[in-house]
Amino acid sequence: MSTSTKTIEITVSPEGAVRIKTVGFTGSSCRDATRDIERAFGVSGTEHLLPEYFNRTSTGERLQQGH
Repeated sequence: MSTSTKTIEITVSPEGAVRIKTVGFTGSSCRDATRDIERAFGVSGTEHLLPEYFNRTSTGERLQQGH
């Protein structure tokens, strides 16, 4: 079993754009981890899935941007 650290970075720009980045998640688990955060911030922007997202056996990463 892996003991890698999972992190969620939230950045809010001066203009109010929200960026959510996850590190240490595998596959779609990043979506589950950020669902409530996205709702709280009202994020409805574009989702950018990085290649790691599609690799189910290693660390995944996800970027979400919205206003």
